[in-house]
Amino acid sequence: MSAFNARLRLPGQSRIPLGVEVDISDERITLTSGERKVAQWSLAEIDVDYLSDGFHITADGEEVVLSVVESSQFASELGVTANRPAPKIKTIETPDRPQASGKFQELRARVDEIAATLADDSVAPQEAFAEWLGFLRELNARHARGAMPTPLYHELNTTMLDLIPTPQPADVS
Repeated sequence: MSAFNARLRLPGQSRIPLGVEVDISDERITLTSGERKVAQWSLAEIDVDYLSDGFHITADGEEVVLSVVESSQFASELGVTANRPAPKIKTIETPDRPQASGKFQELRARVDEIAATLADDSVAPQEAFAEWLGFLRELNARHARGAMPTPLYHELNTTMLDLIPTPQPADVS
C-alpha cells in the first residue's frame, strides 16, 4: 500500500483545494479527508492525465484534480515509468508537443492559485508553503530537462520567489 498527501479540487475551480490522503492498494485508489472517505475507484475504471496542474482523474463521467507533492512517485504507483507509460496516463510535459503554449498558460495560472493560497488565512502555512515549494521544484526540473524556455523560467521563478516576503531583521531596541 502506498499513501500520498494531496490536494483535491475540481478542474477550473479557484476555491482552496481539500487536503486528502490518497491510498493506492489492491488495484484501488481511495481518497480520504480526515475520517471521511471522499472517493474510491478501481484503477481499471479511471483515466488519468498527468498535466502541469496535477493529476486529472476521470471516473464515472466526473473529473477531479489531485496535486501531489511526490508527483513522480505517485505517477510510478499508477504505472508510469520513464520507458513505458501506462496506457491510460498521458504525460503532457514534453517540449515538442503542440500544446506547449497552453501548458505555459496553465503554469501562469498555477502561480496565481499559489499566490491566493499563500494569502488565504484558512490554509495552514505549512500546506501553502508545501504547494509553493513543490511548484518551484517542478519549474526547476522542467527547465533543467529543457522543457521550458529560459525567459519563461526566469519570469515564473522570479514571480514565485517574490511571493514569499523577505524576512526582516528583528528590532532589538
